[in-house]
Amino acid sequence: MNDITHWVEEFEDNMQEYEIFIFHLQQKIERILKYNKIFYVKTEARVKSLDSFTKKLELKKDKYQNPLEDMTDILGIRIITYYSEDLDSILKLLKENFKIDYKNSANKLKSLKYNEMGYLSLHYICKYKPSQKNIYGCNDFKFEVQIRTALQHIWAQIDHQLRYKTLVDIPNKVQRKLFRISAMLESIDDEFDSIKHEVQVVENFYKDRFDEKEYSLRLDLSSINYYLKYNDHFIRSICKKLGVFHFNNFEVAKEEKLEKKLIKFALKFNKNRLIYIEKLVNRIYKNIDLILEKLDKNTLKKINYLVNSSCSFVITFLLLLNEDILEIQKIYKLTDFSLEKIKDLRKIILEISN
Repeated sequence: MNDITHWVEEFEDNMQEYEIFIFHLQQKIERILKYNKIFYVKTEARVKSLDSFTKKLELKKDKYQNPLEDMTDILGIRIITYYSEDLDSILKLLKENFKIDYKNSANKLKSLKYNEMGYLSLHYICKYKPSQKNIYGCNDFKFEVQIRTALQHIWAQIDHQLRYKTLVDIPNKVQRKLFRISAMLESIDDEFDSIKHEVQVVENFYKDRFDEKEYSLRLDLSSINYYLKYNDHFIRSICKKLGVFHFNNFEVAKEEKLEKKLIKFALKFNKNRLIYIEKLVNRIYKNIDLILEKLDKNTLKKINYLVNSSCSFVITFLLLLNEDILEIQKIYKLTDFSLEKIKDLRKIILEISN
């Protein structure tokens, strides 16, 4: 039996162990990212295929004394991020949680000269630390972690498809186009980081105000959006008391449409400051037992059906407590009995507020 056949058989024998190892490793890395509040597009995990292992062994057979130990990319994890600034944060977490083989690792971002463009990604060869032996087992397996942004990933995939999966030589002119695109995407990544920082400045502005209970801000898309995020947990707790448990995670466009509707109704009732929304939410919270007592089952059933987010909660009660009673009948198709109950509730809450 020649050496290549021997190592291929060893590789096949280890395959199940590799698959189990990489599955648990991917889960661990995702837990680390989530715990540290690093939002990512996705992670990918793979074990090198038998065919790929064999070809690499045949090509570089003199390089490896023990291919299963010396080949650093048998196991691979890829982390795809939204922002380039997260790359360093993830690298820091890798250092904290694993032992890194710097000699065989590569930082493509630093290896390119200032006048070069092309493939950008972080490649780090890692192992579990000795102290983790008894926890995870298989700790002697090396694995490669690639970290790149979504834009870097797109470019790398297309570049690989065009340049390395083709049977013809790519003309220099076409290759230059590819590298120009790389430069453009790098600039776009920088712009996304910049926009993220600008958004954080706005969010910090509102957080500081809300932490100080300062709600006299003008009611607009920006202020209501952050108000609802800031108070989402509190509003959900009110909804649970009303028997509402089916909260949705809307896409941004749909949520913005709801927020525009909220502002439209608020302005209709001459409530042009955020303080009115804050008072409304607190009024409902303080009178939740009264609301459950006064509203009939039909109205509560409608509320349960209509409310599926913090925004729809505010809209629903903004209308119930302020809209013309005949309009409410049209909107919610309520009976006269239900409308009388709403009138009673309004009267009591108004008296309490005064």
